[in-house]
Formats: sequence, structure tokens, C-alpha cells
Amino acid sequence: MTVRMNITMDDDLAARLRVASEDKLSDYIARAVRRQILEDELKTLPDVDPEWAAETERAGEHVLFDRA
Repeated sequence: MTVRMNITMDDDLAARLRVASEDKLSDYIARAVRRQILEDELKTLPDVDPEWAAETERAGEHVLFDRA
């Protein structure tokens, strides 16, 4: 299921986003938000070992975005 959302941002950022996303805004923004949520959630884990966190982030990138 998808949800349509309206967002507001500065025009210079919107222009950079269009170029960076190759006009595939929804896909680009969804990947960026997933990455940020994963990073935020990892930071909330108690006493996270930095080596384990890095490995988990790499695994998450691979699972979520199909890249190493």
C-alpha cells in the first residue's frame, strides 16, 4: 500500500533533489527515509557496540536497498 503525501521544502533543495533522484522523487525519498529511520533506531539501542552497529547497518543497507 502507498500513501500520497505533500511536503514543503526550500526551492534550492527541491531542485537538487530532482537532479539527484533523476526525477524519481518517491523512490529516492523513500530510500533516504528508510536509511534515516534505520540509523535512528540503531542509535536507540542500549550499549551498542560500534563494530556490531556498523555491521548491522551494512546488513540493513543490503536488505533494504539491495546493495553492499
